[in-house]
Amino acid sequence: MGMKAVLVRLRRVDRRIWVILALSAFAWGPLLTPAYFFEAHDAPHSIFYLVEFDQTLRDGYLWPRWAPDFAFGYGYPLFNMYAPLAIYAAEILHLLGLGFVGAVKAMYALSTVVAGLTMYLFVRRLFGPDAGLLSAVVTMFVPFRLVEVFVRSAYSEYVALALLPLVLYAFTEVIAAPGLPRIALAGFAYGLLALTHHTSFFTFTPFLAIYILYLLGGRWRASGPSAALHGELRALGSSVIGLALAAIYWLPLLAELRFVRIEQWTAYNYDYGQHFVYFSQLLSPDWGYGYSGPGLNDGMSFQLGAVTLVLCIFGGWQALSRRYPHRGTALFFLAATIVVVWLMSPPAHLAWQVLPIASLVQFPWRLLGLSAVTMSVVAGSLLAHQGSHPEDEPIDEPPVGVTGGSATPTGGTQGLGTPSSETLVLLLVVVLGSYAYTLPKYTPVEPWREQSQAVIRWDRFSTADRVGMVVYTSEQPTTSPMEAQYMAGAPLQVAGIVSGKGTVQTLRHGGAVDEALVVTEEPVTLQFYTYNYPGWQVTVDGQPVAHRPEPPYGLVTVEVPPGEHRVLLRMGSTPARSVGSAISLVAVLVIATGLLGERIWRRGLRLL
Repeated sequence: MGMKAVLVRLRRVDRRIWVILALSAFAWGPLLTPAYFFEAHDAPHSIFYLVEFDQTLRDGYLWPRWAPDFAFGYGYPLFNMYAPLAIYAAEILHLLGLGFVGAVKAMYALSTVVAGLTMYLFVRRLFGPDAGLLSAVVTMFVPFRLVEVFVRSAYSEYVALALLPLVLYAFTEVIAAPGLPRIALAGFAYGLLALTHHTSFFTFTPFLAIYILYLLGGRWRASGPSAALHGELRALGSSVIGLALAAIYWLPLLAELRFVRIEQWTAYNYDYGQHFVYFSQLLSPDWGYGYSGPGLNDGMSFQLGAVTLVLCIFGGWQALSRRYPHRGTALFFLAATIVVVWLMSPPAHLAWQVLPIASLVQFPWRLLGLSAVTMSVVAGSLLAHQGSHPEDEPIDEPPVGVTGGSATPTGGTQGLGTPSSETLVLLLVVVLGSYAYTLPKYTPVEPWREQSQAVIRWDRFSTADRVGMVVYTSEQPTTSPMEAQYMAGAPLQVAGIVSGKGTVQTLRHGGAVDEALVVTEEPVTLQFYTYNYPGWQVTVDGQPVAHRPEPPYGLVTVEVPPGEHRVLLRMGSTPARSVGSAISLVAVLVIATGLLGERIWRRGLRLL
């Protein structure tokens, strides 16, 4: 393709996309410095999770599950419990040449852009191009999203929030009209969310279900029960495809969750009852870098955002007019915002007590991520139909297109012009309203931050409830035989003899493989400094042998006969992991067929 053709194609790109890309830089620009912000809550995690993932991937595991350096080197099945797709994305950037810190910062920037673009895609579908543009900028600068990066450094959660508008858009298309590509896209988006951050998936799914019911109601009124039923079946099919895509994660999670001490995730600082948000905090402009605590004892901001709130109020007021063409959709998202805000407040405590997954959500204020989406939609509704061409057909039923087969958004595919001056002024107000919050507390990137030692330092200086334990662990580890070696940067001695006399030499230490040379003149009991967990396999000179967890820490222990032997500890698969991987592979093939098969089939018919 020549340069002239490239320029022609660039001129055909919706100019509002260029505006989103340009304004997004004000949100991610602070990431361009060489420094990081390790004093943010989960900032060390955002880097050493990637360090751990990289070790196991380089050990030959295409879908890593074990983090070798947690619990003072005893390891932990982190990526079996924690949705790893966002970490996988950063790992790809690392393999392409970026450092660990650079890869995570690049993903923060990319996720900011994706959030804006997916919100634009969704709200343009609902209300038109200028409305989509306003919603896109609001969602990039709503205060809680900036909290997620610069205060919390909640990496995977931030990436997941960027996917929410895409899921809403895809399911809107599924209800609007039949077509395998739409079903496949919705399943793909939903599966990506499940693989990125399980808490976001848990909190978003009930809202998605209610939104689908709202769409089906509109479909029923416009075209009758048969059309609604067909839409329901398509949405159900997409959901099943999405769950199948994520089976590589959730099936082993459910099957093997009982082998870790899950109470560590829900007690002490993680008790949801301590983290409700009070009304005054939703309006307070105060900004801090501290942690969440009981009552009003919080050092971080939970504000909805003054500009965002004002836009929502005016958007809701406009939606109350009976002549407003998308009254139902705007009021739906306004009502959703009110309910979500209530669920974060102390009066909702009873509701949390009856929710089966409430304890895993940990912090009710996580719902600020969902409210950021709903408020962005309501704010964008202020500019419904602005930027549309006169020839665009008016749409009387919300949202656009659910009553027919057309997937063309309001504003049409031709809505490529320059946004109105009023829209540009609003965008400037949105950016300026939050720009002061885009300043992190910079810290230097010391070399150990991108090494295994970072995990050990975290274990040494964090509270006891954060040092992971498996079900075989009866005593909280406070050190290990490897701690001094980690801190000195020395090679690790990964195993030792606990009964008998002999010598042990570490031959190999990887992300999920350890190998030791044992020389002894008598039978000995060898203990690997690794938590026992489903999937571990031990071989002596290539022959499988039985192993057991040894108290008090539940470490892998094996009997070794006299002589010179190579003892290998390797993480293998389990039935749940094998079945989950197979289901996900089938889902990938189904999605690929749905997205590409129809196009290939049509081209084949043309050739005939």
